[in-house]
Amino acid sequence: MRALDKAALITLGGVVGYAAFQWGGVLRTNQHEYLLALGLLAIVLSLGRSRDEWAPLPGRVVRWAAVLLPAYVLLQLLPLPVAALRVLSPERAAVVDALGRIGAKLSFASLSVSPPRTFQYFLLVCGYLLIFTLARELTWRSEDTRWLLIWPIVAIGALEAGLGLWQYFGGTGEQVRWGTYANHNHYAGFLEMALPFAVMYPVVMLRRTRSRWRSPLAPSLAACGVWALAGVMFLGIVYSLSRMGFIAALFSLFVMGLLAFGARQLGWVTKSRKRRWSAAGMVAALVLAGFIFLPPDKLILRFAQLVSAGEDGGRAQLWAETVPLIKAYPVFGCGLGGYETAFMRFKDFEPLVTDDFAHNDYLQLLAELGIVGFATVATLAFSVVRVGLRRAVMSADQEERYFAMAGAGSLAAILAHSLADFNLYIPANAMLLAWIAGMIAGPRFQARRMSDWEQRGHVNVITVEAVEIGSRG
Repeated sequence: MRALDKAALITLGGVVGYAAFQWGGVLRTNQHEYLLALGLLAIVLSLGRSRDEWAPLPGRVVRWAAVLLPAYVLLQLLPLPVAALRVLSPERAAVVDALGRIGAKLSFASLSVSPPRTFQYFLLVCGYLLIFTLARELTWRSEDTRWLLIWPIVAIGALEAGLGLWQYFGGTGEQVRWGTYANHNHYAGFLEMALPFAVMYPVVMLRRTRSRWRSPLAPSLAACGVWALAGVMFLGIVYSLSRMGFIAALFSLFVMGLLAFGARQLGWVTKSRKRRWSAAGMVAALVLAGFIFLPPDKLILRFAQLVSAGEDGGRAQLWAETVPLIKAYPVFGCGLGGYETAFMRFKDFEPLVTDDFAHNDYLQLLAELGIVGFATVATLAFSVVRVGLRRAVMSADQEERYFAMAGAGSLAAILAHSLADFNLYIPANAMLLAWIAGMIAGPRFQARRMSDWEQRGHVNVITVEAVEIGSRG
């Protein structure tokens, strides 16, 4: 990796770390700072470079989804004639008409019920896509040193975990912060995405081919050191007392275990149905044992409260009341970031309490983006997950396979956790997700050496996936 790329990696890690250390980046007054830093970083990297020096464009699906998403959010901001709103979003038009009855008649209005919030999220979405692009570009430029890309992630995760553990065991009163986060679920969400890379990298170090004359002591000690960081992060998740964070972390380990046994190179497992089921059962048993024996008493008590007293009944009620909101804005949504404003009309449970998030990323995104926008996000996510799974199982490059396994574990963790929380609305966590997605979706290095005949879409045994994922067609 060249000096400029290393500087870009450090800067990118600094931006994500700054967001994480500022309460997860939720303070709106600080968001313009890291967005500006991302823009300047992209400009510096692009100076003096020809098109041939950049990574190949992603496949059509990823390319179009990444372009359409910010364009769609911008569409939600555009002032449209009220007559057009009656066709596109009858519920939004009804709200505008109601304002006219009290003397605030409007001729134009946006699809979003809260344009300022939507514009704020538009800028954030652009920042996330920029991180995705930068991470993809750095992955392309560092085939032989791809694991350098994880070190800012592991470093930030280890610092957060260490601080959280110190707060838990060294605190004298009630814990009000977890690391630099104000919410233990979001703190666990960041750690669960960083954990798989700290788990898999030592495996790579131990399995690298070395000269018979070199002592294995140094790699072994280095691997133990990284595993120690992984242990700190896992303990940070456990003692965050986040139920869904703990489940998501175990689920990510389960996914990585299945992918390890499902790799094409393990033909003695994959060619036998009995062995496949035995391997899957063994991984599931280990994860189940971790779920039973690893949680401390306080976390067990939180699970018991969930089952016996229905502690999260309010969250279930919130999900149920979000469904009418989705039905009211089915196609184009109420505007990204407009959940809090639009939801008040449909809220019956605890009406004096303001709910700015649905505690379920999928429901909230569907309510705010509608079917059209949600399908765009889902298409982009599915494409990245598909690439990661294929490389984790099919790649002949051992390091690339382990790298993809770690990425798949991170995505599995956050996708599971998003069922019961709003991690994707925490800027630092969304930035980390974009970083990991960019690394997974990075084109293979072989694409640089493809002939013109191969770049036109013809299949080659070595570069078949590179043509599909990284070609310019």
